[in-house]
Amino acid sequence: MNTIFYKKPEKRKFHYKPRFYEADGGVHNERGEFDPDKFGNRLHNSWQAKRDRNKKNTTSNTRVIILMCIVIILVFIAYKFIFR
Repeated sequence: MNTIFYKKPEKRKFHYKPRFYEADGGVHNERGEFDPDKFGNRLHNSWQAKRDRNKKNTTSNTRVIILMCIVIILVFIAYKFIFR
């Protein structure tokens, strides 16, 4: 029976990608010109990944807050009506 009451966050990993090297060709097309569509897609994907990570954290925090509110309400009802 493995019950976890507190989840310890992982250490942050170091992901460094040099600006001058991009394996997929980067935002420049074959002639070396700037491609705004490719840049926009890459930027959108990056922001979407960040939003997804933040959404997971917010969801777990919301669950804890809702459960705490329910417990407080139940304790109040028990105190007010049952233990008179």
